[in-house]
Amino acid sequence: DLGGGGGGGTLRTANFTSTGSWTAPADVTTIEIFAVSGGGGGGWLGNYNGGGGGGGGVIQKALTVTPSSSYTVTIGAGGAAAGYNDNGALGGTTSFGSLLSVIGGGGGAGDSGGNPVPADGACGGGGCSNRDSNLSAGGGGGMGGNGLYAIDPLNSADYRLPNGGRALLGGTGGGANTKQYYSGGNGGIGINGFGGGGGGGAPQGFARGMGTSGGGMGAYNGTDATNGIVNTGGGGGGSWDSNDSASGGSGYVEITYWSAV
Repeated sequence: DLGGGGGGGTLRTANFTSTGSWTAPADVTTIEIFAVSGGGGGGWLGNYNGGGGGGGGVIQKALTVTPSSSYTVTIGAGGAAAGYNDNGALGGTTSFGSLLSVIGGGGGAGDSGGNPVPADGACGGGGCSNRDSNLSAGGGGGMGGNGLYAIDPLNSADYRLPNGGRALLGGTGGGANTKQYYSGGNGGIGINGFGGGGGGGAPQGFARGMGTSGGGMGAYNGTDATNGIVNTGGGGGGSWDSNDSASGGSGYVEITYWSAV
């Protein structure tokens, strides 16, 4: 609550698309901040579908500040796209001084391993994939949302639903792929156009995963994945075969406050 007018002041907004600083006016003790961290990079699973990167964390809350004090605003960078047979990188943390820190989205899966498990952005993981089963999990969203990891009721327990999961506290999981159909999963749904997951890659004749709320599209046979959109925290799209995965989008901060100064 910003006080419903701040005693006759004007409602002001400061937007940050890159790292900088903000100084509280002499009459400001409370602000509302909307912060988005960087999206995770897409994964690259050799000759198979790479998982899309998880969307960055998205949070909006009131903060108490000290009048006339300066605060560093750090904008999280998008996570780098994976190299061959590797996980995408974790998105960068967005922060406001020491008062707020929003963890970046997890990288999409690409590294060969055991059972495909979605990465958790808060743990900085990139997930893993099972090359033998042609599976890859999407990266987890920032602030604790994981890519969907559920059993497909039409098949055995080895088949997983491909789409990214919606986060509990902002940020969404990236798209994975399916064992049977090879189509790339769609990125998880973001929040107000921010923090959407990247889509998973797919071969020719199958649908590549689509990004949402700033998330990039997965690679398609002959076409590389697309990056998460800058300043949305969208996850990068996952790879297919020799078609590259993509980087996540950078974060964003908006500060709103009443001031007569």
